[in-house]
Amino acid sequence: MRTLHTAILVLFILPCLCTGYSGSQSRFTSIVSFGDSYADTGNLVRWADPVLPPLPFSNLPYGQTFFGHPTGRISDGRLVLDFIADALGLPFVPPYLGNEKDFTAGVNFAVAGAPALNLTYLQGQNLTLSPPIRHSLDDQLVWFQELKPSLCSRQGANCFGSTLFVMGEFGGNDYLSFLLSNRTVEQTGVYVPIIVDSISRGVEILIQRGAKYIVVADIFPVGCLPGVLTVLASTDKADYDRHGCLAGVERLLSRYHNSLLRRRIKVLRSKYPHTTIISTEYYRPFIAFLHEPAHFRLNRSTTLFSCCGAGGPPYNYNSSSACGQPGVMACAHPSEALQWDGFHLTDAAQKLIADGWLHGPYADPPILHVAH
Repeated sequence: MRTLHTAILVLFILPCLCTGYSGSQSRFTSIVSFGDSYADTGNLVRWADPVLPPLPFSNLPYGQTFFGHPTGRISDGRLVLDFIADALGLPFVPPYLGNEKDFTAGVNFAVAGAPALNLTYLQGQNLTLSPPIRHSLDDQLVWFQELKPSLCSRQGANCFGSTLFVMGEFGGNDYLSFLLSNRTVEQTGVYVPIIVDSISRGVEILIQRGAKYIVVADIFPVGCLPGVLTVLASTDKADYDRHGCLAGVERLLSRYHNSLLRRRIKVLRSKYPHTTIISTEYYRPFIAFLHEPAHFRLNRSTTLFSCCGAGGPPYNYNSSSACGQPGVMACAHPSEALQWDGFHLTDAAQKLIADGWLHGPYADPPILHVAH
């Protein structure tokens, strides 16, 4: 039987697939974004740091679906952020490190791989970090503060009155860093409150610096990603939930994180009643796609299978033959796939999630309700 939240999301998404968006009356004239690979529109690929190896997502088939070429986005096409910008009648948000220096309509500080906790702290926990660069939430907030004078040069006192800030997601890379450094799920779970506190502090800093409208995203189900399922594979069937995800990772990390984040948002709303904080979700729509993929025009047989990868069933993920490397192919129908490369989502899935943020039910309040 279809769950209620799945049914509600379908009611919003199916009309949107046909009618498209209109942002002609939006209150927002710019977007300022912070985050990781789920929001990076091209910062990491432009990172001028000699420690970075060649990045596979600089190659096709990344970007093939919409752009026809790689853009630095870690998907076959667009990200949730792109669909939000389009819905608000704004251009795609340019990366801070890109060639575009006109940030009148927004700027994106998000960097693939970015954690909520800073590099010094994570290195102090003896973690293996990839890439080991300073691109955390703290670092992105420093970039924002440095750029703020130019962003506000002609805006007056109410500089960000028509700016939509987007915070996150953050946290997924922190948990992956612990898990891929041979920490147990239980050991990793100890850090959840610290990570959520970091995100909450970041939101509060933006409010104190003038943000009036902030989207705060939760994290996706880490234990449902092909890369995680491959690395942490278990022979005990009891370790998996009904969707085939790692139950312990979901219970002790993803759901715990999101529960704490919702509480922090409630506190921030009470403390700053004149700021609109929009709580958005990656987790619930992702689970809805796993539960009833056909309702979202996704292929039921490949929900935990990387569209672009190697190794075949059950997850088609091999870190030695990653998407974007020579000889690694994408699936024939990415529009029917949920998972793109083992850790990221397809253009099709990103659009479905964006629709849930724009219209509900996976945003409180829905972004377009605030925009109009």
